Amino acid sequence: MAELARAASLLLLVFASALATQGWATVETAPTQPNVLLIIADDLGWGDIGALGSEIPTPHIDSLAAEGVLFTNFHTAATCSPSRAMLLTGVDTHLAGLGNMITFMPPNQRGKPGYEGHLNQRVRTLGELFQEAGYITGFFGKWHLGEEPGQLAHDRGFDHTLTLVTGGSDNWSALGAAPVRPPVEPFSRDGMLIERPEGFSSALYTNELLRFLNGPAARSTTPFLAVLSFQAVHWPHHAPDEALARHRDRYHGGWDEVRRLRHSKLIESELLPAGTPMRERDPQVPAWSEVGAEERRSEALRMAAYAAMLDDMDTHIGRVLDELERSGRSRDTLVVFVSDNGPDPSEPDQAPLAVPWYSARYPKTSDETIGRRGSFPSYGPQWAQTGAIHLRGYKGRSWEGGMRVPLIMRYPAELAGGKRIDAFAFAPDLVPTLLDSAAIAHPAEGAREDGGSELHAPTGRSAWAVLQGAEHRIHPADEAVGYELMTTAALFQGDYKLVRNGPPRGDGEWRLFDLMRDPGEVEDLSGRLPERAASMEQAFDAYSARVGIVPVPEDYDVFKMLIGPPRQR
Repeated sequence: MAELARAASLLLLVFASALATQGWATVETAPTQPNVLLIIADDLGWGDIGALGSEIPTPHIDSLAAEGVLFTNFHTAATCSPSRAMLLTGVDTHLAGLGNMITFMPPNQRGKPGYEGHLNQRVRTLGELFQEAGYITGFFGKWHLGEEPGQLAHDRGFDHTLTLVTGGSDNWSALGAAPVRPPVEPFSRDGMLIERPEGFSSALYTNELLRFLNGPAARSTTPFLAVLSFQAVHWPHHAPDEALARHRDRYHGGWDEVRRLRHSKLIESELLPAGTPMRERDPQVPAWSEVGAEERRSEALRMAAYAAMLDDMDTHIGRVLDELERSGRSRDTLVVFVSDNGPDPSEPDQAPLAVPWYSARYPKTSDETIGRRGSFPSYGPQWAQTGAIHLRGYKGRSWEGGMRVPLIMRYPAELAGGKRIDAFAFAPDLVPTLLDSAAIAHPAEGAREDGGSELHAPTGRSAWAVLQGAEHRIHPADEAVGYELMTTAALFQGDYKLVRNGPPRGDGEWRLFDLMRDPGEVEDLSGRLPERAASMEQAFDAYSARVGIVPVPEDYDVFKMLIGPPRQR
């Protein structure tokens, strides 16, 4: 089927060329279908890139924002694989098969519809959709959407692949990065399990993408769709020595100073209104001035490793952008940059029950080795709060800090650059947007979400009209957009958000916020607007029934069971 579609696409291109030769096409137009490059960062906070106020140098990501469109109100799921399921299918995670992460799934969810733990066959991936439209496709990096034969990236529409099959590993080897994972993580090339190739993760995946661009994609007569899915900046925070050296002395001033500087930059760039007070320090975190000298040194180097990993990722993104420019494909390529969720405050290597496991694999080393091969740096809530900046919460929680992430789109042939979109958008909106950019129809277009079709249509909405300036909202003001994962939940409607975080990190109570006025979720409006809060609770219940949510037991603390309680400062 894919070969027939490619042949048809080639005939159309030949016909169009003939028309132009005869003088029937005298106006220069953009290609009917763009190349598409989707770049996914892992656990990158909303405020971690330069375009959103960070001191970490990300010039190539910033150039995408300056030349393209920056979304400031884009949301994903609060953890990896549910986000990736929605970003790659456009379908709510409970319908796509990732109603929960397989590693954290309690017995009452296993085997239920929507809780397969991998992408099910009732959804189509970007790879499948674009492959069927004649594109040549590739996926390079972290997959995390199925580990068994038939579930790998190559099985789901990607012609050329090199993937870390699972959710994380060491950045220099296939060593598993958590006690709940096997000692060696699986890697796959074109559907076959392989030994991990040599090289640092960001360089490894970028090199594979460049081989694809200079090989199969260059020889193809049709456009390409490529996904570059980094492990950066998921822990362990590793980077090459030259990147580590650039940041070694950057963070001696501590987290309070970084937060103050980032906050002031947000106000200077009008991403926050003048006079907006800085968010209070995370209650788990002491003032930098109260931290002892030895711990301060270690903490500064932990953040330096994170910054170096992001800096290095940006360098590799620059290599890809340079290749697009060199090959003359930059103007006709839609480049998308996004993070899969907010910053991760966990310190798995320091959780008491997990310490023996990490000590055996990553023997205690000196401060001088933090970020190098053989170390295991995480950075805890103390530095995660600098990535969340004015937003509340982190990865794993349905507060804005866990769900609101950077999204940038650049497509010089079609989209005016230097724009900012503040309208609410959600992860399932990406696939309909990319399909519209290439004039590709989804095979389940118009299908119902209630099981009336064998194939789920996207549950998101296209942002293409908003990107072109024809509309201002992606979602109608009265539309209810639901989200649920483990003990967390949210419902977005217009400018309002209803949010709930269950034990052990929350009290399970619903709270209501006006995100346009209060993106930091400071003022709970549920007491002042009880009717709106009640109607949104009802809308969430309707969403839950529609997508088939199976709640986890109230006493199921997945993180404590898997890696133990967090360390006490």
